[in-house]
Amino acid sequence: MANQNNFKTIMFILFIFILSISSVLGDIDGLYSTEDDVLSLNNETFNQVMESKQGIVWVVEFYNSWCGHCIHFAPTWKKLATEMKDWGDIIVIAAIDCSQQKNLGTCRSFGIDGYPTILIFPPVFNSSRKSLAYEIKSTNLPPIKEEILKVLTQYPTDSWPHLEPLIKIEEIWQHKKSHHKHILLIFEEKGSHVGKQVMLDVRKVTSVLVQSMVKDSVEKFGIKKFPSLYKVNNDSTYKVMAVGSHNNEEDRYLFVKVIRSLADVGSIGSRGQMPEVSNHGGMMGSKDKQDQPSKVKANSSVVSMQDLESAIHYSFRQEVAIMKVIDSEKLAALKDFVSVLAKYFPGRKPVLGFLGQVVLMLSKLDRQNLTGEEWMGKIDGIQDQDNFLPDVIKWQACQGSSAQYRGFPCSMWTLFHTLTVAAYSQNQAARQSNPQEVLLAVRGYMKHFFGCKECSINFLQMAQSVPEEVRDHKGAVLWLWTAHNKANKRLHGDVSEDPKHPKVQFPPDSLCPKCQTMTQSPSEGMKLSWDQEQVFTFLTSFYSAKNIVFPLTLQSSAEALEAEQGDDDNAKPLDTPLKELDWWEKMQKQDDLKNVWLLKEKLDRRRGSVGRLGEEREISYALRSERNFLSTWGLTQTDLSMCVVFYVVSTVLIILLYHHFIVRRRMISCKNSKSFI
Repeated sequence: MANQNNFKTIMFILFIFILSISSVLGDIDGLYSTEDDVLSLNNETFNQVMESKQGIVWVVEFYNSWCGHCIHFAPTWKKLATEMKDWGDIIVIAAIDCSQQKNLGTCRSFGIDGYPTILIFPPVFNSSRKSLAYEIKSTNLPPIKEEILKVLTQYPTDSWPHLEPLIKIEEIWQHKKSHHKHILLIFEEKGSHVGKQVMLDVRKVTSVLVQSMVKDSVEKFGIKKFPSLYKVNNDSTYKVMAVGSHNNEEDRYLFVKVIRSLADVGSIGSRGQMPEVSNHGGMMGSKDKQDQPSKVKANSSVVSMQDLESAIHYSFRQEVAIMKVIDSEKLAALKDFVSVLAKYFPGRKPVLGFLGQVVLMLSKLDRQNLTGEEWMGKIDGIQDQDNFLPDVIKWQACQGSSAQYRGFPCSMWTLFHTLTVAAYSQNQAARQSNPQEVLLAVRGYMKHFFGCKECSINFLQMAQSVPEEVRDHKGAVLWLWTAHNKANKRLHGDVSEDPKHPKVQFPPDSLCPKCQTMTQSPSEGMKLSWDQEQVFTFLTSFYSAKNIVFPLTLQSSAEALEAEQGDDDNAKPLDTPLKELDWWEKMQKQDDLKNVWLLKEKLDRRRGSVGRLGEEREISYALRSERNFLSTWGLTQTDLSMCVVFYVVSTVLIILLYHHFIVRRRMISCKNSKSFI
């Protein structure tokens, strides 16, 4: 009887535990959250929402939340939803999780048997909408956009303009209304969608009428450049307003900006459907800008010291340390790079002290080569309580949507810009200083140490012009800015591009409204161009020491340096926690360094040459792995301690409950039995 009661008690506790876990898992909403621009549907809301919003296009992804292909596709679907957010009154990007039991009925009704499946629903006003839905076979972004635009073209309504290209120019007058003060035509190649996108972008600008024509229909009129934007006069003559560059997004933005400027409705708040640009050409979705203004402001209007220090840490302890031999040419490049860092890096006192010690160490080398292990040992040996480099790699402004995006490359671009601006600030009056110093040091680092070989080759090709083009420190700042934008343009749309942070031209209107201006030319009409004086003013402010912030307190670098250089009694409160944190990180360094030699130790052990030192290192690595495991799950030692306390308290409570409900009931039963006897 006692064993049976114990079994019931255990089963009851297990049921409560499973119920708790189930309630937690029930709160997970598939692959999309409320922070995304994707509308999450379920079995109840699918018909209700779709029927309440008729006359618009619905594009729905049917997915399975544990499907690997669906997980891989989710960032693309989020990107599409963000790009088309401004078209939300005519297009809805939605998703429904078919792995949820509650959504089984809807998924079954559409015969969904593979994931992800994308169905597009035309904008009809009756119950036949579902029967007219058809599948988009591709999961690539361009074909999906093409299918959406095709539906908008096939089902014209009063909610959006006529998207079908005109056959004859005269047809444009059939669409003209009394409120149209400006008539514009976009001439484009067959298959291009720039015209349709621009028409949808400016559909709410009531004073303009925009239509499109394809190349085959207008070559006889002498139109030679595509895509191009022309204004049509009342006498049927036309005038070129802008000429594109065959880059879909750039041409779209250019044409929209020209049209809005012509209509005098101000600048484009969100570049049509393009999200807001963040630090170094990354993007924050437009939803982030609206819902999290403080976070976007911190990430897009400042440079993070966390990123800069992480860049130096990774370059020293990974890219340089991984070298088998740092020979004479590489060693010379390393000396130049470290020297430039020591001279111009606007860092904190311990980091600057560390860089100075590295310069001194390299200058005292009595040979022309160095191994990676020797390099690690030497930079570790020169660190002390006052001169050290923090060991934590953590991205702030350069944080990507996942680990493979942005991060180190973004932080290195930021570091290079910061160095050129610092060199300009320090050497404005020093005419004898070498204005090419920073760029040549960067070129040497990129040639010998930067891990991405293709990136290195591309940078070196651009850097060939440095000796001829860079004549002063201002020129160095602008040269690097130009090179960075060239790289952004080349990598835009590449598989290495973060889908949430596309690479665009920097700086955007949101950070520097005066940096781009429209100029008029007889052959190309109105064209966007950079005002280099405005750009230079922006760059020297954006990458200045005063604009650098620390991750913990967002205090500027200038304030932190001022606090460190002052008396201890006058030090600002920020200075102490930063030093304590860095020193604690430094104390953990010895365990981290043992990972570098782990592979070598395993190989040595196989050869039977590992002694007690190797065993100690392996033990240290195991301890470090345990810390990494906790870190991966977001746990600290405090969290673990609280879990243990919670476990003990829960165990005691269960024992008390068991005693209260089982033991006492048994005792009462025995008493009743005695009384009965």
